[in-house]
Amino acid sequence: MIAMARKIISRTPLSLPEVERILSNSEVELTTLQQRVLNYVIRYSKLPADKAEKLIKELMEKFELTREEAVQIVDICPTHVEELRAILSGYKRLVPFLLFSEEKLQAIVELIKAYLQEAKERE
Repeated sequence: MIAMARKIISRTPLSLPEVERILSNSEVELTTLQQRVLNYVIRYSKLPADKAEKLIKELMEKFELTREEAVQIVDICPTHVEELRAILSGYKRLVPFLLFSEEKLQAIVELIKAYLQEAKERE
């Protein structure tokens, strides 16, 4: 049997809920590693996949965040400005955003809280 070389066509950051949806809907049997990843994302996802994707888009549009930054926020769902600041502090392009815009940070936290509350009410 000849092994086919794999080629990466594109890279897109995925949130934990999106990974859960992809692995849960897989039509082939998951490998041991994939099953471990599925168990992890089920345990730590805080939003359903559809809400996570909607929140990512909203963060990108309203707050001019990159997809990578928005995915990181959605995966953690910080509920305090200090938590959000810690998450975003690793992104050098956001240093001015972090230093000068307490209102934007608070608005992001309030948006996250609204999504978490909505998800909690749906349970």
